[in-house]
Amino acid sequence: MGSLPLNPNWAPERVRSNFRLDLFAGICAGVFIAVLNAFMAVEVRRAGGSTSEVALVVAAPFIGHLVSPFLVYLFQGMPPVRVVSATVLASRLVFIVGVLVATTPLFLAATTVVSFVIVLGNIAAYTGVMVGIYPDRERATAMGKVRIGVSIAGIASAALAGVFIDVVPAGWVFAVAAVLSLPGVVAFWRIRHDPGPIEPRRPASAIVATVWADRQYRTLLASFVIYGTGNLSNFAVLPILLIDRYQAPSTFIGIYAALQSVAAIVAYYGWGRLLDRRGSLRLTLYNSLLVALIPIAFVTAPDVWWLLPAAIVAGITAAGGELTFHMNAMQLAPRGRVGDYATVNSFLLGVRGTIAPFLAAMLLGVLPASAVILVGLSFMGVGLAVMSRAVHERPPALILEPEPEPAAAS
Repeated sequence: MGSLPLNPNWAPERVRSNFRLDLFAGICAGVFIAVLNAFMAVEVRRAGGSTSEVALVVAAPFIGHLVSPFLVYLFQGMPPVRVVSATVLASRLVFIVGVLVATTPLFLAATTVVSFVIVLGNIAAYTGVMVGIYPDRERATAMGKVRIGVSIAGIASAALAGVFIDVVPAGWVFAVAAVLSLPGVVAFWRIRHDPGPIEPRRPASAIVATVWADRQYRTLLASFVIYGTGNLSNFAVLPILLIDRYQAPSTFIGIYAALQSVAAIVAYYGWGRLLDRRGSLRLTLYNSLLVALIPIAFVTAPDVWWLLPAAIVAGITAAGGELTFHMNAMQLAPRGRVGDYATVNSFLLGVRGTIAPFLAAMLLGVLPASAVILVGLSFMGVGLAVMSRAVHERPPALILEPEPEPAAAS
């Protein structure tokens, strides 16, 4: 066993205990997330929702990211574990009430937006907790294992939802999934994390100046804006293709989501180990290249069942994208500024994610879906070129503290 860690949060027994709580919270969240992601946009369309209402569902998490800096500022100085738990609880309760009383597709879409706005106010707090409770050399592996639990829970919940959603009102299925996620909130509340001295609120201008001064991160963020605009406009078209072109039944959508979760289980483990050993920047580029295969599959598949390979790619890239989203800020930010980097990234994700789905909806009014996807792929190609420049701008360097032997994975 190595020397005792300087950071009390990284004491082996505390790391193991926090990992178990984080894992249980992730499993509970996975039940809800899989059902929401697999079925909400499709059910809004099936209920007669317009392309704009489908776009609103797709944009919901990104509207949450867009608003997140304001809530991050409001929550700054509060214990981060409490912030994460309280925002998740409030979000789930709002969602449960909303889906049970919703009478129109627009109401369902608006409920989804409000729930995401609330929960994504914890983005800086969540990133801070992950930095705090897991040592540097095992953080991505631990986070990957938690998300394996999320994916396993998602397999069962998406498959069951695909069966029940054809025989009972969709709102009931969404509400049950949200209720089943609530024990995880209690578990996350019990995580032990000493955040250290509370820093005073920093003005937005100071946060922006700090991030802007980092040329590599600035270039990386620019690539995300360009690439993400194309990618997210494409993903707003995919649910419409599933219903309008492929007439996909709910059973298929459940199988697609379950297969995606199976692929993610393997991918989270592999991505976690790679990220801990090689850093996140180059892997972000490789993952982004893979994502482009998904919209290509949707415009070339002769039958709905030919889309199942795209589910595997979607699982692999969702795992990589979710981990690198957090790890890029953790890797490049100076100590004490991870929250600033994460907040700026979250805000820009919100900007492109809010605009892109409605851009796709507008283009669908004048172009066929396949042409809209080609436009999106063009943006993605330019974004990949800029991302490659950012990745090779300087070798990534992790700033590490002394730490014990790996504990979270045990």
